[in-house]
Amino acid sequence: MYNITDYQQFDRDNAYDGDDLGVCFREGKTQFRTWSPLATAVYLNLYTDGQGDNLIETLPMERHWHGVWFVELLRIAEGVFYTFTYEFDNKDKYETIDIYARACGVNGKRGCILDMKKTDPYGWDKASRPRCDSICDAVIYECHVRDFSIDETSGIPWEDKGKFSAFTQTGTKYKDAATCLDHLKELGITHVQLLPVFDYATVDESKPYKAQYNWGYDPLNYNCLEGSYSSDPENPAKRVNEFKKLIMALHRNGIGVIMDVVYNHTYYTEESAFHKSFPGYYHRRGKDGKFSNGSGCGNETASDHLMYRRFMINSLKFLASEYKLDGFRFDLMGLHDIETVNIIRDELNKFDPALLMYGEGWAGGESPVRSDLLAFKWNSYQFGRVGLFNDNIRDAVKGGTFNPYDKGFVSGNVNTVHTLKRGIAGSVPHWQLNDMAPEACWAFEPEQAINYCEAHDNHTLWDKLAISAKHNSREERIRMDKLAAAIIILAQGVPFLQLGQDFLRSKPRLLPEGEQADEVNIFSHDSYNAPDYTNAVRWNEKYENIDVFNYYKALIRVRRNNPLFRLRTKDEVGRCLKFLNTGDDCFVAFKLEDNESCLIAAFNPYPEKRNISLPEGRFYTRLNEQGKMNKFPIRGNVNVPPISAMVFKRIKG
Repeated sequence: MYNITDYQQFDRDNAYDGDDLGVCFREGKTQFRTWSPLATAVYLNLYTDGQGDNLIETLPMERHWHGVWFVELLRIAEGVFYTFTYEFDNKDKYETIDIYARACGVNGKRGCILDMKKTDPYGWDKASRPRCDSICDAVIYECHVRDFSIDETSGIPWEDKGKFSAFTQTGTKYKDAATCLDHLKELGITHVQLLPVFDYATVDESKPYKAQYNWGYDPLNYNCLEGSYSSDPENPAKRVNEFKKLIMALHRNGIGVIMDVVYNHTYYTEESAFHKSFPGYYHRRGKDGKFSNGSGCGNETASDHLMYRRFMINSLKFLASEYKLDGFRFDLMGLHDIETVNIIRDELNKFDPALLMYGEGWAGGESPVRSDLLAFKWNSYQFGRVGLFNDNIRDAVKGGTFNPYDKGFVSGNVNTVHTLKRGIAGSVPHWQLNDMAPEACWAFEPEQAINYCEAHDNHTLWDKLAISAKHNSREERIRMDKLAAAIIILAQGVPFLQLGQDFLRSKPRLLPEGEQADEVNIFSHDSYNAPDYTNAVRWNEKYENIDVFNYYKALIRVRRNNPLFRLRTKDEVGRCLKFLNTGDDCFVAFKLEDNESCLIAAFNPYPEKRNISLPEGRFYTRLNEQGKMNKFPIRGNVNVPPISAMVFKRIKG
């Protein structure tokens, strides 16, 4: 491992600014380029298959400028598999996949040379992205590919269960309840955020019928797709074609696709393709020379090193263009330096300014880079065009995430109300909230606030309520769940839901032999490698909780049909949003008004009804506790039922 003392100077002397690393076809030839400035020799290895003893030949590569090694074949070598072997100090040799590989064989050990155009499904060239003028217009729905369809209640044919192809199926039901793609359309969400679909390390693709599972936050090959989601993991073109069909199916139904990217660490460290191609360059190290672990996963990548930054940019541009993606969610974005994050936003804007970009504004451990240089949430004003997950509103709504017993606003802890109001106002400065919960006023614009109370990690909202509100009745917990949904979906910013949250998704845990069950350990809070028993979405629960689903659907419709719930700037929030005096600071009500419309929203966390006085004029109930609308004119004082939300709209004229 090389000990470079000044990476900035090293990058100035050795960085390569071309966009042709990896494999490309030119004038009937296949060209290979890789960057490794301290290697003493590099070789290209060609194979007939993605695994096994089938070497065709090994060719020496020629060193060019700025540490680039080059060789070309005088033919189009489509369908051939390849690796590089890097030699250092004329003794240490490492064979590995090309970090720029765009397709790979089973389990990602060898790259595959593909003409990507030939993987396009019929109609791909004419398929367009759904338009999203502002991220505040989005309603994001997080899905894991396997969770989506693997359960027997999904209605998906067995050969498509847990695969990309499940997203293309229509007409699937459990009894009278639509499932899978038809469910997404019925709910009314605008974007699906897929948990990692790049090639990850911990599922053996060669055994597709073996019971195995992972979320996918264990990156192996960033530009290749995960083979376990394909109908034929042995065929590199198949996974590409089937993923494009998934995207085309969602796009045809007006749903955008967001890819979850995990550039902050690699699953392997010294065995990773990055380390083998240039030991020590792509990962950060502490003062002791050891790999730092800001991800909590064994290492962290060095986005501040120019060639890793360029790799990230190249990768994102390839994924956005090749797969017509609509945005990216960055895992542990707090490990990436702010300069890199802003450059990525600039580069995505050149491609399409409408591409969404947001991430986690925290890390999983301590990084050797100064925290004021990293994309942490508290530095948000330095990268204001990039969204961040709003953990403030999350914990205000349902209680502290890392204490299962902690209560939030919806479960009776009204002490979180100041933080909650900050979240309702999009986490931007507001003239009525000057001294309230300053730590929750962090967003540069409401477009930066990704509001949520449930995601793939930690307890589901329904499981959290089962623990923290265990002494309440099921009916009361359902009211809490619906109130939480109303706050998240109607707050300024961007609402984010997890698949199945809209019908009380639970993640039951299989207890190891000898472990005594209690009210906490029967639910999984970290199901990253748990079996389908825990992670699969049970579509019968939609049928059984259809009233809850219909309420979520109604909330989304209210948001999408009323621009006042989707204000894009802090100036608009300051001008249009006013918190009302209800006589009780914890009974939250606010008015949204512009020249076209006036809306009143009220959130009652109490187990008794509360009374609110409507402003002057005639109103109608736009959304009641069942999600229904009643156009009968009302004015003056109205009741808000226990643990519920209501929305009223002024009648024009």
